[in-house]
Amino acid sequence: MVQEQEERVLLFTYDYEAGSTFDVISTLEAETTVRLLQPTDGETVPEIPQPDEYNGYVVRNQTGNGPLEPTTVLFVRERNLSDGDSETLSDEASMFSSRLNLFSTSLE
Repeated sequence: MVQEQEERVLLFTYDYEAGSTFDVISTLEAETTVRLLQPTDGETVPEIPQPDEYNGYVVRNQTGNGPLEPTTVLFVRERNLSDGDSETLSDEASMFSSRLNLFSTSLE
């Protein structure tokens, strides 16, 4: 069970594409990550009592030879990604925080 928590990837529900492969474009500043993982009132949600435990990344889904996909944001706990890394999202996701509109999934 601890392993699942360490592998957890959070992303906004409207950004999730099952099984998509993405490239890491850049790392978000810690302050920005914390701000995005809190409701607009600045409080924390029960699912994320310590948002500073997460690293935030700007990513772009890979496409064939078509136009570039828009950038999106995802959050990872207990794992560091580097600019230029390529990863694939799991085909399965579940609602993590309805208040923040976040899905939870894993990397394959």
